[in-house]
Parts: sequence; C-alpha cells; structure tokens
Amino acid sequence: MANLKYIFLYLLVIVLITGCDNNEQNKGEEYPPVTPYWALGHIVWEDGNNTQEYAIKLIDGYLEHNIPVDGIIIDSPWELHYNDFVWDSTKYPSPDSMLQYFMDNNVHTLLWMTGNINKTAVDIPNQTDPDLDVAIEKGYSIVVNDSLIFPWWKGDGIFLDFTNPKAVRWWNKRLDRAFTSSIYGWKVDNMRLPAGTDSLKSSIGVLSERDFKRYYYDRMYDYTLSRNPEGIIFARPYSHQGGFNASISKLSVGWCGDFTGDWAGMKLQISNIYRSAEAGYGALACEIGGFSGTASTKEQLIRYTQFASMVATMDNGGVNGPFENHLPWFHDDETTLIYRNTILRHRAIRPYIFSTLVDAGQGKGNLINSVSFVQESHKLGEDLFFKAITSDTGLVSFRLPDDGVWYEWQTGDKYMPGNSVKKEYQAGQLPLFIRTGAVIPLDLKGTDFPGSAGFKDAVVILIYSPENRVVTYHHPVGSGKEYCDISIKTTKDGEVSVSSTKDMNYVFIVKEGGKPVEKETDKECGLDVLSDSELIQKKGKKFSFKLKD
Repeated sequence: MANLKYIFLYLLVIVLITGCDNNEQNKGEEYPPVTPYWALGHIVWEDGNNTQEYAIKLIDGYLEHNIPVDGIIIDSPWELHYNDFVWDSTKYPSPDSMLQYFMDNNVHTLLWMTGNINKTAVDIPNQTDPDLDVAIEKGYSIVVNDSLIFPWWKGDGIFLDFTNPKAVRWWNKRLDRAFTSSIYGWKVDNMRLPAGTDSLKSSIGVLSERDFKRYYYDRMYDYTLSRNPEGIIFARPYSHQGGFNASISKLSVGWCGDFTGDWAGMKLQISNIYRSAEAGYGALACEIGGFSGTASTKEQLIRYTQFASMVATMDNGGVNGPFENHLPWFHDDETTLIYRNTILRHRAIRPYIFSTLVDAGQGKGNLINSVSFVQESHKLGEDLFFKAITSDTGLVSFRLPDDGVWYEWQTGDKYMPGNSVKKEYQAGQLPLFIRTGAVIPLDLKGTDFPGSAGFKDAVVILIYSPENRVVTYHHPVGSGKEYCDISIKTTKDGEVSVSSTKDMNYVFIVKEGGKPVEKETDKECGLDVLSDSELIQKKGKKFSFKLKD
C-alpha cells in the first residue's frame, strides 16, 4: 500500500507539472465566444508616429494599393493622460471626423488601453491623472507588495481593482468618454506587475496575478459588448511574456504580442499561437512583421503574411518600421502583389473560418488544430492544412495529416494520407493543402476576375472532389455575430442536398481533385477560383441536385 501511495503521489505531481497550464486555463470547460465576422480580417496600426495624420495616411496607403482593411488600432499615446480616455487634441485634432472617415471605408476602430491610472508618465507631457486621488480615496485600486503605487512601462500609478463592482462602474463612465458608436472595441494591453509579484490584494481578498487577470479582461469584454454588440477586445491569450491572460470564453481575438520581425520572432510567435490554440482559445491573430526589435526583410514579411492568413485574424503594425518595413509597397511591387493576394485569399475563406469558430464555441473542435511545434504546421478547421516557412530558403520538408487525401491548393498535386513532402516554394507560393471532399464556404467580395461579379452577394460554396459528407455551415448574416445554419450533404456519386432556414441564392463551385483551387489573374486585385470549375446556381431553402458526370 505504501508503494501505491508513493506511485499515486508521483503521478499526481507529474499531472500538475505537465498539465497545470491547460487545467488552469480551461476551467469549467470554457469555449470561445463567437467573433464578429468583420474582425476575422485585416487589422492594421502603427506605433511610431501616433497622430491622426499618420493614422489616415496608413489607411489611405493600403486602399491606394487595393489592399482591403477591416480595422485599425489607435495605439498609445492617444490620450491626455494614460487611460483617462480623453483624446489629445494636439495629436488627434478632429477624432470624430477621423472615425467617420474610417467608417465610410468600412474600417473598424479599436483604441488602446490598460487598467492603470498614472501618478507619473512617460512619452506624454501630462503626468498625474486628475482622478488619481479620487480612485485612491474610494479604494478602487489593488494593493501590490503593500503598495498602491507601482511602476509599469508607461510610468507609475495604481491599477484599477476590477473585482470591485463600484470601481468597475466608475471605470466604465471613464470609458464612455471615448466609446462612441464609431468605436468597435479595445486593444486591452498587458497587465504587468513588478517582478516577483505572485499575489495582490483586491476587494474580494488576496488573488494570484492569473486569477486577477480574468477580472480585468472579462470586465473589458462585458463593457465592450454592452456598448456595441459587434465590438471586440483584442487581448493576449497565452504569451511567453506572462503566461495565460484573458479568459477563453471572453476573448474576441487573441494576439500574443511583442515579437521581432525576423525568423526567430516569427518562430516564437507561431509557438505562442499554437500553445494558445491547444489551450482552447478560438480566434487568434498573427502580428505580421512582429512589433519591436529587428524589422522584417522582404522575404520575412511575405512568409509572416502567409502564416497570418492561415489563422483567424491578420494583424499588421509595430514600432519596427511602421511606415517602412511593415508596408508591403515599401519593399517592391512583387511584395505588394503577394501581400494583396494573400489578404484576398484569407478574406475568401473567412466564412469557413467564422463557421469553424462557431463550432468551437459549441465545443466542437477548434479552428487551429493538429498543431506540430516541430514542423510548424497546423490544420485550419478540418479541411485545410498549412505548413509555415520560417527561413530564407523556400525548401521545406513536412508530413501531411493521416485523415484524408490531400491536394495542393495552388497546383492540384495529389498526396495520400500521411505522405511526406519535400518541396521548394517561391515567394508567392505557400504550402497550403485542401482535403478531398472539402466543403468550403467562400466570400468573393473584393475580388475581381472574369465571371465573379454576378454572384458576389450569393452564398458561395466550394466543393472539392465530392465525397460522402454532411456539413453544417454557419453562414454569417452581416458583419457581426449573427448567422443562419445551412446543412449541406454531398455524396461520392455527385448528389448534393441543401437545407436552410432562409430562402437564399447559392453558387456552387465544384472542382475535381487535381485541379488548382485558385490561380492569380492579370487583374490588379483578384484571385481566380473559377478556372476548371463547374458552376451551379440555385435558389431556395431546401433543394437537391446532381453534379455533372
């Protein structure tokens, strides 16, 4: 019995050591929320100039190069005092007109924030927040190492006690100063306590930093959705800098943050994203080109962009070359074309990403799955597989998943389950594969190729080498979280049955295995997914049809 006791204790220790992060992170079987459709796109920002002039210049630059943008982050410093949520008019003289300009171009604005209220500040002229004494007097701050005032990277001051309902109501009134109908959420930046801090005092007692973080991020999520149902918080899931952060169930889009723009930074970011996915986080973003330190070369920016297109959200901005290396047109026309077409490919599969994330919120798998830290690869949903390229050479070796026959997206080359691949990919090529029998909803808005104009407003479904499948597609209605379910059944014999709750127009793009899913066109802005395809248009709630023999 004594031996059994020691064996049990040994196994318990192993479980706690190896599984503590995931167990801590996924308490109560948390599942991710539905992320608004717009947020599964291309979000940009810069952190070098931080003015209204440069924010508009940034958006104009992308639009002038026919590169769609879905959101912009106004990063710090943008306020009079940190987290007083009052625009600094010397930097942003007409914020309302700027926000309206973004809305007119379907660009959703996010504002940077943390939970700090400063006594002293860096990189802005104003120091002590006028409300600091009020917050201290009312007991609205946490106590860290027996002190209310402690340093952070923007100065020193207090951190709001997000466990205190009165403090949260007071804080929300401050947030209301900036959160107009033109704002779609917050970049909720990291809570950073002094080194060595493992607990803090709050209104509900002593908490670990990890447990307190949940209150911080959760309250910001709750506030945002109470003001804008299509709003998001853009915050950290797992990060190498501070472990797990936001709750899985209240994180709209997760960005790991603060990487260099070179291969080392890209590899570190991939590992952070994979660890976040394994823990159960849903919509994850890749910070293209990193944030600080070494800036990306042309080759690094392209490969960063390709990886970012195979997660939920593409995020491009930083201080390491904000109006240089981060912008594709800074490098050359080839980089611009590759970047544009990569954005379009990502936006084309956005309905697939959205639908897969809805499933994840119901406990049915996850968007990023079957990850391999060693070969830096993952499946996107069940029907797409991607291998990252993280070195100057495009020659890579990797192994495909065992769960189906796979075809290369851009060439149509066929690979059997578990095949090993060794191949060199040029700059505009990427190791992306589609599984036989795949049913992939597409969004072709913003593309421009022959034959596409007539059905851009239809429900577009790609069927690749039909197999016996039954798929429930959660079709986004508008730019937010609403969706309607469409059941699609396919057979190997070419029979297709559709059932939905709404009467809609459909276009089915049917490709045989071995045919490329896409090819670049000679158009300035477009990816052709129609070549070598059978097109079938239908309308209704419930119908069946047979594909051509």
